[in-house]
Amino acid sequence: MCSRPITNYPAGTTVRIDRLSGGRGARTRLCALGLTPGTMVTVDSSGNGPCRLRVRESDLVLGAGLANSIYAEEIGGERP
Repeated sequence: MCSRPITNYPAGTTVRIDRLSGGRGARTRLCALGLTPGTMVTVDSSGNGPCRLRVRESDLVLGAGLANSIYAEEIGGERP
């Protein structure tokens, strides 16, 4: 399966982060928030506006630009 930006997944989808793109500042910020490759994340809402994620029992809201830097693959039926 091919990874794609996390904003392309519908609400309720559980994904595994494949890679982070963007500049060093964006990657550093995402890693500081716990969004590292291999992490399982549930997409609560996405689209053109802010993207709401559930990761490691926490809720995060990212702007669309930063959320588009997260590439992930869908995993079936598992919860983070």
